[in-house]
Amino acid sequence: MSEILVLPEDRRDLLMVSAEEMRDIDGMIIINQAGADWLSGKLDTGTYFDTLDHFGIDPYQHVKPVEELAFNQVVSYELFL
Repeated sequence: MSEILVLPEDRRDLLMVSAEEMRDIDGMIIINQAGADWLSGKLDTGTYFDTLDHFGIDPYQHVKPVEELAFNQVVSYELFL
């Protein structure tokens, strides 16, 4: 059976965000670094979630799909192509 979804080698790629405007670049860098630190164990979950919340990202909506993909290989949201 071939896999339809191939996960990236580096799980940090699943948590990365991008900025829509130049003024949001600093926040993007902070969030992406926090994601990398959290996955490597350098940052605790509470602090990571607080960082996401500070920038207006719901931590549970951001992390839950990533956890499902990375750890269970399950896609729980409908994809509209």
